[in-house]
Amino acid sequence: MLFLIALPVLVLVAAGHRWLHAYAPTNNLLASRARLAPQRWRTVLLLVVIAMILLLAMRVIEVWVGSGGPSWLNLVVLVLAWDTIKFGIASCLVAFGCVRKLAVAAASSRRRCQNGGACA
Repeated sequence: MLFLIALPVLVLVAAGHRWLHAYAPTNNLLASRARLAPQRWRTVLLLVVIAMILLLAMRVIEVWVGSGGPSWLNLVVLVLAWDTIKFGIASCLVAFGCVRKLAVAAASSRRRCQNGGACA
């Protein structure tokens, strides 16, 4: 019964996601490429820098609108806020991937040492 209620919601969310991806990508390509690229700390740093630049631009435009600028710039603030959130989450995901890669390497090295291999 619950599935019958949830199915139309899932279809609407999927259709909305496809529509937004097609007509309002707002840096989707760059964020998804960063998530799919090999996890490196350099990529994390780049994503954090982009998020900080977007946050600074959002703040500058927000202050401008607050001091009497055109009110339609609130939409730009919203888009910049959304992009900042996306790049922040993407940087966290890539950082978790880097930490996981380090943990797997440490665990395999520890296993090698316990099994009588060469320890460095």
